[in-house]
Amino acid sequence: MSTIERIAPDLFLIGLVPPIDGFDNFIAAWLWKGPDATCLVDVGPAATADHLIAAIGTLGVDHLDYICLTHIHVDHAGAVGHLSRRFPDASIVCHPKGVAHIVDPEHLWQGTLKTLGETGRAYGPMLPLDPLAIAGPEQLKKAPFHLLDTPGHSPHHFAIAANGYLFAGEAGGVCLPLPSGEIYLRPATPPRFFLDISLASLDRLIATKPDMLCYGHFGMRRDGLALLVRHREQLLFWNRTLAAEIQGKPLESIDDFTSWVDLMIEADPLMGGFHQLPPAVQQRERSFLTNSVKGFAGYLAGLP
Repeated sequence: MSTIERIAPDLFLIGLVPPIDGFDNFIAAWLWKGPDATCLVDVGPAATADHLIAAIGTLGVDHLDYICLTHIHVDHAGAVGHLSRRFPDASIVCHPKGVAHIVDPEHLWQGTLKTLGETGRAYGPMLPLDPLAIAGPEQLKKAPFHLLDTPGHSPHHFAIAANGYLFAGEAGGVCLPLPSGEIYLRPATPPRFFLDISLASLDRLIATKPDMLCYGHFGMRRDGLALLVRHREQLLFWNRTLAAEIQGKPLESIDDFTSWVDLMIEADPLMGGFHQLPPAVQQRERSFLTNSVKGFAGYLAGLP
């Protein structure tokens, strides 16, 4: 299943829904029909590849110049092999640190299953990508977008700036609209996490002063610059709050992060709308919040 929302005359948000309860309005692919090129940013998981291809067809697009991956996690890049087979002339844009994992995705797939369990299995396994499909330096020189190296959420993360749009992947966290009209904003800081690297990446995004901030999870915000600044402050708040809780505890002695997840849900004002989320979405968010807390815990415990 997919949804299509026209954000601007040249920009479309394609929402992708894998077969997992509570994952509606969570995974975004972005189609930008620029004056000189048509670009797809992120492709979602393999399980929704056919829905994405159908949505692109519905928009009257039969050729893609670039397929850009913000990073190689399977909810963002899992369908890249499928899309490359459908659009063989498209140049695949991927962080150099991630290329080997999409050319031969078995190691990535096994890591996904280990980390995400049944959620990862529902995303579906990636198809291998022909290395010749990867955009080379000359192709990137001609590209109508600018790549920003933004490690933090992952070491193989690009944000993509084009025509006033900033496709931030998860470098700016996860931002969800709420029924009240407010937002729910949370960190996406799974292990291995390093605060200084994430802050430097956020500073790189803030410096672009984006007109429109396009999240991988989920949607577009015209107050994106302010949200990036608030998210930077949020990471520092999490660091202070969790540091006071951990107080040098060895990470291997912690077998339940539930209390820390509960603490951050109640203490972080940017997550105050958590209880407005439907129960299935709350369950999904608790799972991802646990990974985010683990990332901070490992950082604060001094793990390499």
